[in-house]
Amino acid sequence: MPLTTPAILSALTGAYRLARFDRTGMEFFDRTPDGALQSFYAALVVLPAYALLLVIRLWDQLADTPILQLATVEAIAYVVSWTAFPLALFRISTLMGKDQLYPGALAAYNWSAVVQMAIYLPTVLLSVSGLLPPMLSEAMVFGVMMAMLTYQWFVLRTALSLSGLVAAALVLLDLFLSASISDLADGML
Repeated sequence: MPLTTPAILSALTGAYRLARFDRTGMEFFDRTPDGALQSFYAALVVLPAYALLLVIRLWDQLADTPILQLATVEAIAYVVSWTAFPLALFRISTLMGKDQLYPGALAAYNWSAVVQMAIYLPTVLLSVSGLLPPMLSEAMVFGVMMAMLTYQWFVLRTALSLSGLVAAALVLLDLFLSASISDLADGML
């Protein structure tokens, strides 16, 4: 079932509120299994910005890598990156007895990626523009990355009613999976 504009706006409002550490942001998500599935539309919203970041990251390799190979490898990596952590989270939430909270957690997690990208992309663009000294650029990107990890921590802690330590472990798992998928894809280019 296609997602409606009001549903998207509601989910983005929830993601924005969670970014402000407002727990009531969870009320704006469709926390049903259908809502969890529909939250993968966030991957389509984020895709153009992700593609731009990919071009920036792989700029030096673009001339040496066939475009079909690059597109295929990175498209598969994108899909895997959007599904690996949700699958792990499903199993972990079931083992913790939090399976009833999983659909809402997945919806919040997926839609939070839109807010994260809205902050991360301009930061990277400013960083690579050369307008700032390299040390300041690196510090700014690092600071934004730390803020995004803190945001993910709050989303998972809130959505699954977890302790701070367990939520931090989940964020580290997500970070590990993302880095592994990215490294594997880069190695295929």
